[in-house]
Amino acid sequence: MLKPAAIINFFFLFLLAAVPSRALNVGVQTVSPGGDSSKQECSRTCESEHCTVPPFLRYGKYCGILYSGCPGEKPCDALDACCMTHDACVQAHNNDYLSTGCNENLLNCLARVKEGGQTFRGNKCMIEEVVDVISLVIEAAVLAGRVLHKP
Repeated sequence: MLKPAAIINFFFLFLLAAVPSRALNVGVQTVSPGGDSSKQECSRTCESEHCTVPPFLRYGKYCGILYSGCPGEKPCDALDACCMTHDACVQAHNNDYLSTGCNENLLNCLARVKEGGQTFRGNKCMIEEVVDVISLVIEAAVLAGRVLHKP
């Protein structure tokens, strides 16, 4: 019998394989006063929202799907620094979110942070939970990258 984690990994693998990696463009979608939702902005604020829900997770300035800090913004803590490095790596690889190298480096960084990560002031999330959620999504991306032979 399959474990729930294996089922979830398969589900994310299926989703990632079905969506072109360029469709996972980083940036916060905002609606301007005129109603134009096509404008993308970056984060300048340390946030901690939806800590255990992958599609809505916002942690620091750099952790979360469709969420990234503004150029030159310093990360909020070590976990946020892992995400910032991952964002830069993905961008350097033509926005390929299935880059096995970028994703494996993020998993290694997350493992180091989980063991003794300090957090930023005002954080409402448990670092261990955020690391587990991000790791689950990235492990699925690594599997998808291997299936699709991404470096």
